[in-house]
Amino acid sequence: MKTPHFTITIGRQFGSGGRELGLRLAEMFQIPYYDKELITAASKESGLDPKYFERTDEQTPGSLIRALTANLMMSGGAVGAENALAGENIFKFQSDVIRTVARNGSCVIVGRCADYILRNEPLCISTFIYASDEDRIERIMRCHGAKTPKEAQDMMRKTDRKRAGYYNFYTDKTWGAATSYDLCIDSSILGIERTAEIIRQYVAQRIAAAETAAR
Repeated sequence: MKTPHFTITIGRQFGSGGRELGLRLAEMFQIPYYDKELITAASKESGLDPKYFERTDEQTPGSLIRALTANLMMSGGAVGAENALAGENIFKFQSDVIRTVARNGSCVIVGRCADYILRNEPLCISTFIYASDEDRIERIMRCHGAKTPKEAQDMMRKTDRKRAGYYNFYTDKTWGAATSYDLCIDSSILGIERTAEIIRQYVAQRIAAAETAAR
């Protein structure tokens, strides 16, 4: 029997290692990984310049519209294009891309409400990654250019607030709440590699259960 398509979605606190885990899981299962790649695909789908997606990535609609309007005015574009650039339409373009890549085959998708967008798919396996503040600050300084722990902490809080606002606006769930996901795990306890292995085992069990049910 052919293994059914599955999608692993990863919600994550900033600095928790969600990107590293996503890449490791994609490697373990030998499936595609999508993060910023969704922006490029959504811009092609919509015909809009990628900068509109990049500058408003995972932002709440109010922030998104302000940024897009400023971009249009600076570039001499017509603010009348606001209907095409409304927050709901930007979200729809990206949602369509997420559904397409999930339909085309198994994959790992990081962020962007993918768990909610694919909520009706039986093998959408949603995870949320969090970590201790100490681990997050160290990773932000190492990987995201923060020069001091205070700067890293400020980046951490600002990014988490932005992600939570985006998720809570577009879904009927709460960002980071255990009931919003299939599996929530603290990556600072076992580290990235062993955390990835735990998720891999969980996904394998979900696939096995789906295959048994289909017989």
